[in-house]
Amino acid sequence: MIYAVTNGLLYVCFAILIGVHFLSLFPKEMSMNIKVKDRLMFGITLVIPILAVIPIIDLVNTISKYRDDYGFTSFVYVIKEIEIGRAWFILLLLCIFHLLLLLIRKNVLISSGIGIFLLLGIILTQSVVGHVASMASYPGALAHTIHLLAVCFWAGTLLVVSWLANDETNWHVFINWFSAIALLCLLLVTFTGIFMSFSLTTGTIVSPWRVSYGQALLIKHLLYVALLLFVFINAILVRKKAKKSDFSPKRWWRAESVIILLIFSVTGFMSEQEPPLNTEKLANSGDISILFRIFASVNMGDNVLFAPNLISVFFILLSVVFLLSTVLVFWFHEKVISTLLMSGLSVFSMYVGLMSSVTVL
Repeated sequence: MIYAVTNGLLYVCFAILIGVHFLSLFPKEMSMNIKVKDRLMFGITLVIPILAVIPIIDLVNTISKYRDDYGFTSFVYVIKEIEIGRAWFILLLLCIFHLLLLLIRKNVLISSGIGIFLLLGIILTQSVVGHVASMASYPGALAHTIHLLAVCFWAGTLLVVSWLANDETNWHVFINWFSAIALLCLLLVTFTGIFMSFSLTTGTIVSPWRVSYGQALLIKHLLYVALLLFVFINAILVRKKAKKSDFSPKRWWRAESVIILLIFSVTGFMSEQEPPLNTEKLANSGDISILFRIFASVNMGDNVLFAPNLISVFFILLSVVFLLSTVLVFWFHEKVISTLLMSGLSVFSMYVGLMSSVTVL
């Protein structure tokens, strides 16, 4: 669980820094009035290597059990000899360069451009040691980098604007151009996500669901569907609501950012789980997800497949009803909490429906 928190926060840090630098590239008349204190940028940059070092420390503790030396010597060994350690050291150097950039920056455009370039390097260090890079080599690392960058540009801009904007004088101008950026990022996230999912899972569609990684991937996909609904609300329906002078879109951007933060947490959990490339071996060894044990009524070692039944169809249809209710609650009542509740019930109902479809081969 600690990795779900630390890795999730790591993605949030990437997103906020990229969002701030990205928005700084636009003239004031095209952006929102956002004032981010330097100490916040400093703090986030300092936190990144601290959050990223947690897996390194865990690895050092493991290696120390099999070596005569301990502590700092084992840490140096990991940094010098193991890929994940070398990647962290490069990340640390890039974070130091980013701190220096924040100290000496004068021209906002140049500083923001260099800042984005440094953050690209930081994200690349995470991608080359990720699961997809291990399984699909350079194409996997490239897909992971594009995926994470697209998420950070989209989510980072949304997080910064929805939580740090001081006023809403230019929000209608902002949403006109940001919708196009969000759509491009959405397409990149979707296609690279599909590539990575196929690279990391094998067997039938439900076979990976038996292990923790597969369960997390399923939940992430369902949350992504809910996120797409909020993208539709913010990109299409908000514009129509904007004709009302007292309507504020900021709270709906915040609602979308809540779902993004949930996806970050699930992704953080997945990054430290073993991909289900051999689910039969994992299942036979008893490494079955507790969620699978609760919601799927099949034996642990059985070969499973997807076979909808009356119960699963009911819950899937109920999920669709909750999705439609999300849009209706937004349009007629403009209640953020109720809209999030409806989307959450939709995700849960779809999950139960899919898990109820699991049967023995």
